[in-house]
Amino acid sequence: MLKITETSQGEKTITLKLDGKMVGRSASDLEELCLYHRDERGKTVVLDLSGLAFIGNHGLRILKKIKDNRVLIVNYSLFIEALLEANKLISNKRR
Repeated sequence: MLKITETSQGEKTITLKLDGKMVGRSASDLEELCLYHRDERGKTVVLDLSGLAFIGNHGLRILKKIKDNRVLIVNYSLFIEALLEANKLISNKRR
């Protein structure tokens, strides 16, 4: 299960703090929420992965699909970092 907490950071940025596991339907829910804020509201979306314990294959596909210069990924564990690097969602530079 994935818990998503929205925190506004002004008019142009919103942070979505993720807690739990990003698998199945929860990954699709995150995609819808990100696209709503990015495309319909014109905001930069910061995905705070500090509380994320696991990302499944569907979750990784969703992140690949939505990741661009207005969807940023921050605050991930070493385990999540390895998954993100392996899927070319981040470079090998430490955050």
